Amino acid sequence: MFIRLIAVFSASMLLFSAVKADSDSVTVSLRGKVYNAANPEMRLEDLMMINLRTGQGSFGKSDGTFEVNLLKADTLLIASTGYESQKVTLRDSVYHQNYYLKIPLVKLNRQLKEVVIFSPRDLQSIYTDIQKLGYNKRDFQLSGVDAVSSPITFLYQQFSALERTKRHNAELRNEDQRRQLLKQLLTNYVAHDIINLNDDEFEDFISFSNVSETYLKRASQYDFCIYIKQKFDVYRLMKANRR
Repeated sequence: MFIRLIAVFSASMLLFSAVKADSDSVTVSLRGKVYNAANPEMRLEDLMMINLRTGQGSFGKSDGTFEVNLLKADTLLIASTGYESQKVTLRDSVYHQNYYLKIPLVKLNRQLKEVVIFSPRDLQSIYTDIQKLGYNKRDFQLSGVDAVSSPITFLYQQFSALERTKRHNAELRNEDQRRQLLKQLLTNYVAHDIINLNDDEFEDFISFSNVSETYLKRASQYDFCIYIKQKFDVYRLMKANRR
């Protein structure tokens, strides 16, 4: 009788393990709301959800809501500029097809003084060049061309292969300049131990951080530094989980 009970118990455990393994490999839907732990009404900028298994990420809305599909066993990294990141997993929860979570984020407590990040000359030189980013599309058009009175010329400028190539080349030059300036800023951050990048990681991190030209121009040095440090923390977590 005792041996039979052990056999039944062992079979039950094997069945439970098999069912759990199956449920862990099933795709589920996770919806939720991420919010400031101290001020739930505060909007979150650059809310990001990263699946640490796949390395793929998606953005949430500024009101903190998000929706992603993932395997039940996956771990999701929740991050937003200026906040400590959170890891979320459904592995040990009861299986459902749909989940809803509320996730509080705590503000980072980093005190950075702008004057110690760069020497004034380096900072002024880099930011002067940043403000020069962009190009005027009108530079690639004949002045005074009207779509009604000169339709052929207007259409040529808009759709001809040569004119499109000129505009595309201008965009590429501007993008290359943006990346070079970002690399100069990041090189200074590395020199001052704010982040730690190897020589072969700069281009990859620049693509990952996805800093827009608008943000690069408008952000204060302090805000930009916090933004980059937050992105760097996520970047390192993703690389560590790929190994």
